[in-house]
Amino acid sequence: MYSKILVGFDGSEASYKAVMKAADLAQTMGADLIIVSVVPPPTALLGELMTPEVIDPKPLADAARSAIKRLKEKLEKEKGVTPETEVLLGDPAEAIVELAKEKGADLIVLGRRGLSRLERLFVGSVTRKVLERAETDVLVVID
Repeated sequence: MYSKILVGFDGSEASYKAVMKAADLAQTMGADLIIVSVVPPPTALLGELMTPEVIDPKPLADAARSAIKRLKEKLEKEKGVTPETEVLLGDPAEAIVELAKEKGADLIVLGRRGLSRLERLFVGSVTRKVLERAETDVLVVID
């Protein structure tokens, strides 16, 4: 049914579960798997009062590359799936939607942390933004 699956990974338990679900689907369907980690710009991390020069995003991107490399090795060993990996800088939701278009993904898989109703009103959600903007199917794995 799906031939190319893109999954977002941010190091959280919810995103790890999403990767595992996406890998199982890719294995079952013989689909290609793309794991993407997106490092937000420094102003998104610290607020608009800070200038982008205050924090160098390179160490964050390097940490993401290291984590995604370990995850790739685990999937190759345990599930027999060899994913393509990407580490991008930018708004996570926008980057995921754009990469899905660019790569021709026909399914996006994301994790969702269990937030209370009050938290959902005030906390921006990458998953929610992707759901609003995606032009393909989106599977949300509940944590």
